[in-house]
Amino acid sequence: MESSLSSNQVTLRVASESFSLAYLLERGIDCTRQGSYVEGAAFFVLARQRLTPDQMHLAVEIDAFLQSHTSYWQAQLSLHAASKRFAEADSERQTCLVAIEKLLPALGEMANQVAQSHLQPQPSQLPNNQLQQPQAHLHLLSDDHKHSNFSIAKPSTPEFLHNAGDSLPNLYITCFGHFEVKRFDQPIMLCHSRSGQAIIRYLVAQVGYRASVDRLMDALWPQDTPEIARRKLQVAVSSARRSLNGDCHCRPGEGYILYKDGFYQFNSSVAVQTDVEEFLFLWQAGRQASGSESMALYERACNLCSGSFLVEDMYADWSFTRREYLKDIYCAMCRTLAEYYQEMRQYEDAVKWTNAILREDRCDEAAHRQLMSIYVAQGRRSETLQQYYRCERILSKELGVAPMPETMSVLQAILNSADLSPGEKFPGE
Repeated sequence: MESSLSSNQVTLRVASESFSLAYLLERGIDCTRQGSYVEGAAFFVLARQRLTPDQMHLAVEIDAFLQSHTSYWQAQLSLHAASKRFAEADSERQTCLVAIEKLLPALGEMANQVAQSHLQPQPSQLPNNQLQQPQAHLHLLSDDHKHSNFSIAKPSTPEFLHNAGDSLPNLYITCFGHFEVKRFDQPIMLCHSRSGQAIIRYLVAQVGYRASVDRLMDALWPQDTPEIARRKLQVAVSSARRSLNGDCHCRPGEGYILYKDGFYQFNSSVAVQTDVEEFLFLWQAGRQASGSESMALYERACNLCSGSFLVEDMYADWSFTRREYLKDIYCAMCRTLAEYYQEMRQYEDAVKWTNAILREDRCDEAAHRQLMSIYVAQGRRSETLQQYYRCERILSKELGVAPMPETMSVLQAILNSADLSPGEKFPGE
């Protein structure tokens, strides 16, 4: 009798545990299929804890589900974050489009003023052979600029730097080489706060000179909590605003930097001109022109680049893309200038602009090859060979590669030239 009771108790206990396990698994499946993922995973975890040694074959399947659930949850979080960023980016994009639309009437009026004051000089001001030239410049200020991704700068003249009717004087900002803000052609003493200065530079680097609070906090204080970053942002903006406003009488929260709908931006009633805008204006104008006129515009643009874009933020992630974009445009213009002057046999100028490329990127093999080609055209065989070996050393040291066949062919042409004296040694041998 005792043996029989013991056997029945064991049977009931096993049945109870199996029923409980089956119930937990069923609830986990139902919750998961209904979209209650966290609750479903909790039931599976409880079921996993109730497994007996004889039921460990179920552990493999439960563990696999829990692992996949973790991956799914992480992916869902990433998707949610991406969706939020997408919505914010789309909202910002729409806001920027509206801002650009509002600027179109003013740009049209400014273009007319430019055409009247700068592009139609009196006959007594120019030689007869230059009287038709202003029409070409008028063309440069029209269609191409309407489709530019960046603001199109006007020529650097006092008319664009100060409107006497405005309560706040206009600003001219230098971004190449060093950062400087001018008012009435006089530099403004910026605040001592590094964060305050960084706020100004960040806004200047953005399309429309505006940025959301979240983007500013992420760019300047990525390691801080949102609460701390927001406090730092408010203090930095206040410092930046005071230094820009200077002696101008502005009410609190007003002046050159405004806050509206979660965005900090430069006051749209104040004309802000930068050397970057002027650089891009001249580049676009040069693309529309041709011959010597195009080259003159390219030279003016390149001469504005006294250094890298926002060197103060050289190692900041937010400035990298714009800096590389501007560098690519600069090098493309330098290459065009070098090729033009080489064709015109103005070799000194061709060397100057090719070396300008190599100062930006010493591993630019095309520039090394072009410099070799210029030396060949001048009959400067020794300099050609020296340039090849210089290129070879730099590529080997910096990139661990050998010169391309196109570069080596220039060297081979020199080695096979009839001017080579028997037994003559070359640099590097």
